[in-house]
Formats: sequence, structure tokens, C-alpha cells
Amino acid sequence: MRRSFLKLAAAAIAVSSFAFNATAQDLQQQTWKVAVPTGERSWFGGLHKWWGSEVEKRSEGKIKIQFFWSDSLVKWGDALPGIQSGVADLAWISSSYHPAQLPNYMALDHMFNYGDDYEAAVKAALDAMDNQPDLKAEMAKNDIVPMMSHISGLAPVGTKTPLSNMDVLKGKTLRTYGGARTEFYKGLGWNPVFMVFSDMYPAMDRGTIDAMGEMVFLLSDVFKLNEVVKNIHMMNPPGLKGNGGVVGSAFFMSGKKFRALPPATQKMLVDLRNEYGVRYATELMKAEDVIKKKWVDNNKITFAFSTPADEQRVAQAGVAANEAYFKKLEGEGATNVRKVVTYYTDSRKKFEAAAKK
Repeated sequence: MRRSFLKLAAAAIAVSSFAFNATAQDLQQQTWKVAVPTGERSWFGGLHKWWGSEVEKRSEGKIKIQFFWSDSLVKWGDALPGIQSGVADLAWISSSYHPAQLPNYMALDHMFNYGDDYEAAVKAALDAMDNQPDLKAEMAKNDIVPMMSHISGLAPVGTKTPLSNMDVLKGKTLRTYGGARTEFYKGLGWNPVFMVFSDMYPAMDRGTIDAMGEMVFLLSDVFKLNEVVKNIHMMNPPGLKGNGGVVGSAFFMSGKKFRALPPATQKMLVDLRNEYGVRYATELMKAEDVIKKKWVDNNKITFAFSTPADEQRVAQAGVAANEAYFKKLEGEGATNVRKVVTYYTDSRKKFEAAAKK
């Protein structure tokens, strides 16, 4: 019995070794250019470099990764055409920067789209891109394949003076990432304006805006937004610590380039993508706690949650914003957007439930 087990184990190792070697044997030597909007020494840079080292190791050195940091190859807002044109082999695409091309993907960033379990949200987003028919078709139409997941973490509001209640910002200008959040802030009586992340610091510093929406902790720390605010409000509805955030954002490769790779290499990249997604989500949750403490200790930033009355206002504004947002997308041609959101939500709840067992 022991001899049979050892034979089976040896055979399994041989098959695994053959599959790994096949990944490298069928590959031509190549270098991939990766466009990154953040800096090399950031938290993000560390994770991106881990992914790059794994690609090089798992391809036995056949694939070399060359990172172009801090928007030095392709600007963040130009990421989609950047990889479609071949200027970059991979780039960080945020759906709200390309609303006409990626409406179904952008719909994942509706209000209350996830809670404290970031891993479940990442897995659900990948599941939807791989398997939800409308979102899968949208990826195919744009000829893009996800390689590295992104999740922003919860999306609070940053201000210079305390946001003691929702009326403090009535009529005031607030930066937003866009999407459903534009309608959400309008529902609270605020004046939201779309702005890319890299423009937030100077706008807040000069007084061009009165508040920063979606001030997610990791990116905000990279762009030093903690230097221009003194208060963070979590904007949470009842029962939650925040109102969700960005999950419709990731590093993509062109489908043409992906399909040209050997099947074993394609599988290696998908497996690595899934590993990276879990690694990213779990590390993010740890890093956020460290950043919050640093901001309190070094910048004297105050964190606040909604009062019971404001929790209800946030909930009502969020539900109304989602409805208006979905109707807008449907009117622009994304007729099955609710199916996309339902698929993602059901998938996320499934992963959340599995994690609790």
C-alpha cells in the first residue's frame, strides 16, 4: 500500500513538473511593459513587484517585467487605449475613467457594494468578469483580460473642518470618483465634481474643493492626502462601517497578447491572478489599520462615524443613487446592468458566507 502511494506521489510530482516546465519551454523570451500610476516605493509598488517576480519565476525567466512608475509610460486616465494600442502590455484600468467602454464593469462600483470582507469582494469581481455573460462580453469587446485585482477599501470623506452632520457640506464642492457616487452626493445636497486621484491634493490644498470623496486609505496615503485634511467621516449606513468603495478597477492585458501565449502560460497567469487577489485583499485590510493609526498619531486626524439620523440619510441617498445610476446606464445601452450587479452581489455573499464557516 505504501509503495503504491509513493508511486502515485512521484507521478503527481512528475506531472506538476512537466506542466511547470511546459510553461517555459513553449515561451519565447519577452519583456512586458507595465504602466503604474503609483510610485515604486509605495505599498502598491511592493505588491506589483511581488507579482512581477512571480511571473518571472513561474516562466523560468522567459518573461521579464519592466515597470514604469508614477504615470511615466501611460497616464492613468489613458490606461485602456494604452494597452489596446500596445504602448503598454499591462496597465491599471479604472472603469469610471472609461464609462462609455466599460459600463457593466463600472456598475460594480455601486453604493454599498461591499463591507469589511475585501477578499470576498475581489473574488466576486473576478467571478463576474469570468462568468457573468454581459460583463464577460464587455471584456471581450474591449479585448482585455484581468491580471491583477484592485479593491480600494472603504471610501470615506475627508474635510478640513469636522463633518458633524450631513448638512455641513450642503452646496459645497466635493471631489468624486464618479458613477453612483455622483448621485449619492447630490442626494445629500452636495456639489460633486469628477476628479482623478492625482489631482486631489492640489485641489484641496488651494481650496478648489471643500471635501474629498472616496478618500480611500491606501491611495490617500500614497498621494499624501492626510496632509491636507484633518477629519475623516466614514459615511456609513446602518450596520456597516463604511459605504463600500471601488472594485471595478484592475490591471489588464490586451486579449490579443494573452491569447498569443501558450495555454500553460495562460493558466499560470490566471492562477497567479487569483492568488494575487487574495494576497492584495488580506494585506490591504492589515495596512489600513496601520495607516489609520499613523494618521491619528502623526497628523492628528479625527475619525467619525454617522450619527443614527445620518445613517438613515446615507442609506436613503445610497439606495436612490443606485436606482438613478442603473437607469442611467440602461438608458445609455447597458440594458442588463442589473443582472451584472445581481450576479456580483450573489457571488460576494456566497464568498462571505463561506469565509464565516
